[in-house]
Amino acid sequence: MIGKLTTALALSTTTAALVFGAGTAAADITGVPGVALTGQATCTHKDDRIEIEIAAPIVYAQPGYRPGEHQQIRYRTVVYDAAQHTLASAGEWEKGKATDTKAAEMDDTTVKVLRNDPNAYQVVQQVEWLAPDGENPVASTDLAATGYLIKDGRTVLGTFEYCQ
Repeated sequence: MIGKLTTALALSTTTAALVFGAGTAAADITGVPGVALTGQATCTHKDDRIEIEIAAPIVYAQPGYRPGEHQQIRYRTVVYDAAQHTLASAGEWEKGKATDTKAAEMDDTTVKVLRNDPNAYQVVQQVEWLAPDGENPVASTDLAATGYLIKDGRTVLGTFEYCQ
């Protein structure tokens, strides 16, 4: 699955975030997040709905997080409709544990939204690094999908700026 993704890499330090790849990879950043990667979303037209699929982000623990211990990470997928200026969907939180050398294992996301004109869906993965209590976030970042592969059934229509 990772081989299929166009990835964006967001490396964070205490003073700045460096972003590589297509699209906006880091929007809001709080705390000192670890390394996080996201990729392209696939948007498939199915009757009056669009099914949006995106792989779980690849997320590592914060730099220097308790050596030898796992840090809990969580993410959820949020879909905004830029044409309507509305929130279209917010998924459940997916959790995993990571170290600074081993990424968290989390499930991919599939979201269904209405297909109406006009629409311009944007997919954002909200990632949070949690305190040792496993509940309170100590750092967070938003990772926007790097692009949108649009399909009508099995027919690939191309890659676009929005899921439409």
